Amino acid sequence: MPSKLLPISSEEKKWVNNLTPRRALNYHFSRGCLRHVMSNMTGLKPLEIPLKADPGKPPLLADGLGHISMSHCSDALLIGWSSTKIGVDIERKDRQFQAHKLSKRFFTQDENSEIEYLTPSQAKELVLKRWVVKEAAIKWQSGKIATNINQWIWENKSLFAYHKRLGHRVKIYERIHDQWTYAIALDEDSVTIEPIICLN
Repeated sequence: MPSKLLPISSEEKKWVNNLTPRRALNYHFSRGCLRHVMSNMTGLKPLEIPLKADPGKPPLLADGLGHISMSHCSDALLIGWSSTKIGVDIERKDRQFQAHKLSKRFFTQDENSEIEYLTPSQAKELVLKRWVVKEAAIKWQSGKIATNINQWIWENKSLFAYHKRLGHRVKIYERIHDQWTYAIALDEDSVTIEPIICLN
C-alpha cells in the first residue's frame, strides 16, 4: 500500500462516498484486493464474489465459501481465508509506540510484570507481538477491541490464547516476515499445521 485501486461493488462504492478520504482509500483498496485475491483462487470474477464487507464490521462470504479476516498497516494488507473461523492482524515491526505505557493501559498485571525487566527494544517487541495476537483473536471472536483486549491472554511463544471471561480458546500462529509481524487465530481444534502464506 498504496497501490492501484481495484474494482469494488456498487454497494461498496456507496460506502466509499460516505467515508472520510483516508478511510475511503483504505476501504476501497482492501475490498478491491480481497475481491481480486478471491477471484484468482476461486475462478469467479471479482465482482461476482458474494462478499458483504461493511466498514468497521467483519467481512462475510456467502455460505460455503468459508471465513475471511483482513488487517492492514501503513504499507501492507493481510487477508486470511479459512474453512473455519479466522482472525488476522499485521503491524510493522518498526511501529513507534511506548511499550510500557501501552501495556499498562490495555494488558493485565501479569502481562505487565513480564516486560518490567526487559530492555526497551525487548519490551517493544513483546508488546507488539502480544497486540497482534490479541487483535487476531478478537477478530476471530468478531468482538470489539475496547471490551476484549485485556480479556484475551497469550503467553509469549504459546500456541494458544484464551479469553478469561468467555472461555474461548484459539490456536495462534505468530510470525515475522520481512518488516512486519503478524498473527493468525484459528479454531482451537484446527488441524492446520502451518497456514499457507502467499505473497504478492
